[in-house]
Amino acid sequence: RTGLAALNTFRVSEVPLRRSELRRYPRRSPLDVVQGLEVILTDYSNLNIWEEELEANSHASSSAKNVAQLEARAVRRSVLLALSFNHLCYFHPKMVTLEDSPQGLSLRLGVNQELLTGLKEQLQQPPFAGLQSGADFAAAFRRGEQVPEGASCICFQGSNAGAIVALHLAVGESKAAFVCMMGNWTMWANCTKDNSQVLIECSHVNKHFAFDATTRE
Repeated sequence: RTGLAALNTFRVSEVPLRRSELRRYPRRSPLDVVQGLEVILTDYSNLNIWEEELEANSHASSSAKNVAQLEARAVRRSVLLALSFNHLCYFHPKMVTLEDSPQGLSLRLGVNQELLTGLKEQLQQPPFAGLQSGADFAAAFRRGEQVPEGASCICFQGSNAGAIVALHLAVGESKAAFVCMMGNWTMWANCTKDNSQVLIECSHVNKHFAFDATTRE
């Protein structure tokens, strides 16, 4: 966090998500997830609901229309947070605390547009271009195809849902992981035990699932 804005805690587990919203953010592949997060981070930063902006506009009329607009933006913020954490990210806690700023979600996740652009470029190039399922990615690694530096794929067996696939990618010094379960991909964002770390810190992904790795490259 920047330390320049107050912190707010949101109960993301209780926000209902409509099917129409979910359909806008598919999870068929890691690329889907990256593109969805790009849209959400942009929409979130443009909400015009932040404390400093409200103070700057405090001279404006507090008409019923303005109040309704603020309430609508607050609802939209809750939906964007729920889409991020409950849909596109692998995130289990019921609540999340964020800085009350346009960059609050990005800072807590540890995801910015530069990282997302780098991930998208890797996923749009061989050998990952066009791949969707966890089995597709695991097979690409087993074939020994040339993959981006820092990339790895681990297939965990033994879960009730069958195989769980974890794909690790690196963009410079930044790292991110994607988890495929029951055919749906999410970005790992479950590093919640240490508030000094961003949520996508992924050094404990393998330990979290506690399964024997059957495929690792």
